[in-house]
Amino acid sequence: MLPKTERLKERYLFNTTFNIGKKNGQRLSSDLLLLYYLFKKREQEIQLPKTAFIVGIKVENKANKRNLIKRRMRSAYRFFRERLISNSKLKKISVLIWIASPNIKNATFKQIKDSMENLLKKLENKQL
Repeated sequence: MLPKTERLKERYLFNTTFNIGKKNGQRLSSDLLLLYYLFKKREQEIQLPKTAFIVGIKVENKANKRNLIKRRMRSAYRFFRERLISNSKLKKISVLIWIASPNIKNATFKQIKDSMENLLKKLENKQL
């Protein structure tokens, strides 16, 4: 489980991230995951971005399967947490929302981890 300071719970941050992501193209996708992100408005102290993991009912009907997918996503994210602080380009991000696509049902942990790594590399290259 992520520390409380890193969990995204505020509804207005979800809405803002989705709206800005759709308007300004601040989203990236792979075959397994969709990533919405939001930049910091001003320079703050260095902290990890608030993060949320979403697995909808369209991905899997059974709650225990959805929770398994979320646990795998959170576990894969833990491998890249320190990279978000150490990388100067990724420090500017304040919100990350990871959304599972229906293809993730049959994916292994390694595939999820690789997909997440590819999206973070795309995000790193996309920023100026």
